[in-house]
Parts: sequence; structure tokens; C-alpha cells
Amino acid sequence: MKQSNIPTHVAIICDGNRSWARERGLKVFIGHEKAVNEVFEDLIDHSIERGIQYLTFWIFSTENWKRDKVEVDFLMNLFRKIFDERIDGWGEKGVRFKMIGNIKGFAKDIQTRIVEGEEKTKENKKITVTLAMNYGGRDELTRTMQKLATQVASGSLKPEDITEKTIAENLDTHYMPDPDVIIRTGMDNIRLSGFMSWQQQYSEIIFPRFNFPEFTKEKLDEVLAEFATRKRRFGGG
Repeated sequence: MKQSNIPTHVAIICDGNRSWARERGLKVFIGHEKAVNEVFEDLIDHSIERGIQYLTFWIFSTENWKRDKVEVDFLMNLFRKIFDERIDGWGEKGVRFKMIGNIKGFAKDIQTRIVEGEEKTKENKKITVTLAMNYGGRDELTRTMQKLATQVASGSLKPEDITEKTIAENLDTHYMPDPDVIIRTGMDNIRLSGFMSWQQQYSEIIFPRFNFPEFTKEKLDEVLAEFATRKRRFGGG
């Protein structure tokens, strides 16, 4: 595959952990564990090899708090594990870690881990790995509008000066380009569920027929090969 066909930013909606586990007669927690213990690292490593500069995983939505408390608590502990066991290794690989979403929704110790992880890796340039946590597209836009309204109220911004560029600069994703391709794994949902509502305008959307715990580097290559066949005109002829 030519380097010119490699997307700059790949974003993944990590769907299907629970379905994968249920199909095998396992508790849903096992699907989440497999994703964290096996899938993330392979995809990060292979993305580095392929020259992808930004890799985003949507791992917890603003709606996921509605799930059973036992499952939510398990996921929170998995997040703690990521920060406690992976951040240093990511730093050694040249990974810059970032988080998008409403950080205030998490317990204080998780907030601290997120902030410390971003600080530790902020100078790394090989790849930016973003975890979308407590993230929803409408929630992001709501928080962005509130931020802009505060600036208007303070007199530091005029309403007529609010442009697409101004909005983009105030989104959670202000530091990254819009995704070239959004991949949603899972066998049940053919939709984006509000993921990157603003940013996905010209993203290519791919719905591979496998669950996230089955996402291997070979499957990533298959997705990249499909992306390379897309004709991207960005509204032009």
C-alpha cells in the first residue's frame, strides 16, 4: 500500500466486546479484558508501523453509564489498569496520549491518572493515541457552545466572530485533524451513534463484520486497503 493512501487519522468505535463474549458463553467482562489486554497494543504498534499519525478509540460513551453498575465498575478498574500499566510503555514507544470527553464525570483518581498520562507523554511525536471516554458528540458540542457563550459574555469574543474555525478550535479534538476514516466494529449497529458529530463530515465510514476483540493487525490492513479504494472529493466534482 502506498504511503499516500495511508490515512493520517484513524478513529475506531470499539463495539462488540459484550457480543463477542456472549457468543462464547463468557461473561461480558471477558470481552472488555481481551480488548484491553490484547487488541489495543497490536493496533497501536501496527498503526505506528503503517505511519498513521493519530489513532482514536471510543471506549466509553456518555450513555454507557446506564449499564449495570457491576459492569461500569469493572470498566472503571480497567481504565485504571490502562493508566497504571500502559502509559510508561506507550511513552517508550513514542506515543502521545490524549483524552477527549467530559473528564469531570470520572472519579478523582481516574481524572488524576488521565492528567498525569497526558503530561508524561506530551512531548512524544510518533503517534497520538486518543481515548474517547465519557464522550458523546452532542455532549462535546454542548460543552463547546457553553465555552463560546462564556467568551461572548465576557466580551472576549463577538458573536459575529464565531466561525467554523472558532468552533473547531474549542472542541475536545482541537489538537487533531478530523478523522480520515471512522471504523465501527460489531455486528449489530450500522450507525455512528453521535461519534465526532462535527468532525466526521468528510470521514470515510467502514463497518467491518467483526467484533472489536477480533480486531487484529491483519484486519486493520484490510480496512486500510478498503480506505485506499475510496475516492475522496470533499464535496468537489
